[in-house]
Amino acid sequence: MKLSIVIPMKNPECSKTRLAKVLNPGERKRLALYLFEKNLSFFQQMYPQHNLLVVTASQEIQQIAESYGAEVLQEEQREEEQQSGLNAAVSQAARYNTERGFDSQLVVPGDIQALDLGEMETLLNHRVAERSVIVCPSYDGGTNALMTTPPDVMPFCFGPNSSRKHLLAAFEAGLHTRRVFLESLSHDIDRPEDLSRVDSEFEKRSA
Repeated sequence: MKLSIVIPMKNPECSKTRLAKVLNPGERKRLALYLFEKNLSFFQQMYPQHNLLVVTASQEIQQIAESYGAEVLQEEQREEEQQSGLNAAVSQAARYNTERGFDSQLVVPGDIQALDLGEMETLLNHRVAERSVIVCPSYDGGTNALMTTPPDVMPFCFGPNSSRKHLLAAFEAGLHTRRVFLESLSHDIDRPEDLSRVDSEFEKRSA
């Protein structure tokens, strides 16, 4: 089965706004780019057999992604009243991957603190050939990994409590549905209390 791993990334200048009380704009940008590159490196080294697709409107992100061998999909410009943000970017990727013949799409945010090979293998081993959705929740109820087979099998509803929304939408659509909790994958860096999980390598770079 052909799999496309999708990392949606906004402009790093606009990233990590929920950390504004504890990090200045430059620090937030450096953190976003550090996590993004760390995750690109993980997939490049551990899963070179799978397509790696970054969806972004940022030239800086595009250049970084291409330096790691990732394919880049330019995020579409949308009218204000249309679907916007993460859901629109992931929907665009799903259409693109479906058109190119991929069987499945795995969406992973670019700000996971520590991707774990064992956890990723567990997630990939849950993939089935039928129409299906696999949801890996974040610790706060969001969605930190979402595998859809085929890529455009359902609408996306990233945002607050999205893991529950994705599971409900998949169940109501009659899809093979599974929730898989993975400890490392459940942690992204979004709030001040999450910064304690940032590793020493980033701290050295920021010193």
